[in-house]
Amino acid sequence: MKKCPICLDKFSIMLSCTNGNGGQLINCKMCGEFIVTEDAWDYCLDPLNGAGHKLSEICRIRLAHKLRTSQPTEGELPVSVTRKIVNEFIESGCPGPTPAEQAKNIIQFVGDKINQTGDKLKALPENFFTLIGAPNPWIAGELVIELYNRGILSGIERKAMGIPPSLLSINLTLNGWEEYQEVKRGDFSGNYGFIAMKFGDDVLDKLVKDVIKPSIYEKIGYNLLDMRDVAQAGIIDNIMRAQIRDSAFILVDLTHDNSGAYWEAGYAEGLGKPVVYICEANKFDNVKTHFDTNHCTTVLWSSGPPEIFIAELIATIRRSLNLFD
Repeated sequence: MKKCPICLDKFSIMLSCTNGNGGQLINCKMCGEFIVTEDAWDYCLDPLNGAGHKLSEICRIRLAHKLRTSQPTEGELPVSVTRKIVNEFIESGCPGPTPAEQAKNIIQFVGDKINQTGDKLKALPENFFTLIGAPNPWIAGELVIELYNRGILSGIERKAMGIPPSLLSINLTLNGWEEYQEVKRGDFSGNYGFIAMKFGDDVLDKLVKDVIKPSIYEKIGYNLLDMRDVAQAGIIDNIMRAQIRDSAFILVDLTHDNSGAYWEAGYAEGLGKPVVYICEANKFDNVKTHFDTNHCTTVLWSSGPPEIFIAELIATIRRSLNLFD
């Protein structure tokens, strides 16, 4: 038994992987099942060398939440935690769910479990705080009690010295079930946007990374995520649906007529999410986009100076979200 390199709790090394990265397959009660590559350990996670000592406790817990909520289904390989993934996570500020999103995750967790079993939850699991994205068991417990006091959860309060507050025999009230349905429909929006696009275009990738993402965060305070920001484990379609469902808005690049981007736009439109379209200017002027979208407001970008594009994009997102100075 050793310590998990992510949450520093105990884990069992199940086997040595032969994926060319010298990785270890880890099964952690907090983080779930994942592979740590040799380069990730040497340069990012070793607490005595590399960047490992820079991983704060909250950063580790948020990374654990990211892994726990992206678990593989039967027959799929676990996510590989690489040096690049960890470094990008640190550079992005170790993002995690806000307290409001954590409360939403509690409601969804309880509702899903009751729907699966047809019975109340006897108690919350030990790894509950990583499942909902809370920093520690105490804050998770306080959120549970807050939902209980607000009439969202029902149960029996568990109070004891030295252990986090919690509930036993847990159910959702009628108000709780109504909020659960809102969560499942995507009526609650997180503090981020989601971008659907084709990956691998050097110009577009650079524009998104160096211009669009930082500009949206600077101007309106929203992170912008794409599928590369999400741990690639589990059923990718389900992960993508969850990201779109919980986002505040969707940005869709139509430059390459990417069928996935069109599908994601349609899914978001069906949920009633604000959808903002962008496209490379020459493509839009000469070829147009699909007739179902070419009449929609589309903000055009080019390889030139981005100031005009960004100003129009931010203004469009502000209008879509009813944000006004």
